[in-house]
Amino acid sequence: MKKLMLLLAVLVPVAALAAGPSAEKRAIEHGRFLINYGGCQDCHTPGWGENGGKASKDKLLTGSGMNFQGPWGTTYPPNLRLYVQKLNAKEWIANVRSLKARPLMPVWVFSYLSDRDLTDMYAYIHALGPAGEPAHAYVPPGQDAPGPYLKLIVPAAPVEKSTNN
Repeated sequence: MKKLMLLLAVLVPVAALAAGPSAEKRAIEHGRFLINYGGCQDCHTPGWGENGGKASKDKLLTGSGMNFQGPWGTTYPPNLRLYVQKLNAKEWIANVRSLKARPLMPVWVFSYLSDRDLTDMYAYIHALGPAGEPAHAYVPPGQDAPGPYLKLIVPAAPVEKSTNN
């Protein structure tokens, strides 16, 4: 019996190591993949594009990476690391599923993702921990907005010509 117990004491940890990373670690890594592949860092991480898709861990997803100004006003991507700290995974999913955002946030991309994908994204962002400051608040059209921001000039819709003679 002692030999069996000793054998189990050795084999169980070895089997756990052989099984690979924990489910939590896999979720975080999958979330990191989705965040990076989905382009979230492009707008939510300062300097991401300018540095070839690289940033120090303390800057990742801290907001206001790429700010936009257009007919809707000026938008500043939020600090996702501070945002998710106030939520649990279920609240995160509900929020992104019902998100109404100003340009240029592509809210439709969340419809392509499963709840598991969104849970993994949450796990990654949450695991980064809080960092940075809240992003600047939205500035309505016609008001001065602090830079930097990318100004988008949207052409007016073409006027349809009447076919009546």
